[in-house]
Amino acid sequence: MNNNDFNELAGRIQGLGDFVMHLTEELEIKQLIDGERLSQGVQEFAENRCFDGDHLQVTKRTLNEIAQFLNDARTRRQAQQRQRGNRKHST
Repeated sequence: MNNNDFNELAGRIQGLGDFVMHLTEELEIKQLIDGERLSQGVQEFAENRCFDGDHLQVTKRTLNEIAQFLNDARTRRQAQQRQRGNRKHST
């Protein structure tokens, strides 16, 4: 695979990942999905699935990173909501 092919593949994968993250975050904000349950399910899937092959170890790591990203985003949103709530009550 040459450098251009790699960049094309990496860019497409990044674009798909970013889209899935954004979509998941929007659905969670609108309370259409249970984000905590989704993250837990992704982590369980990653831990329980048999990942034979070097590239599949990267898949497992990526799934765990996605779950962690979703958890971190949720924690940030909750903290921001608490800050906004505290500001409303202090004025």
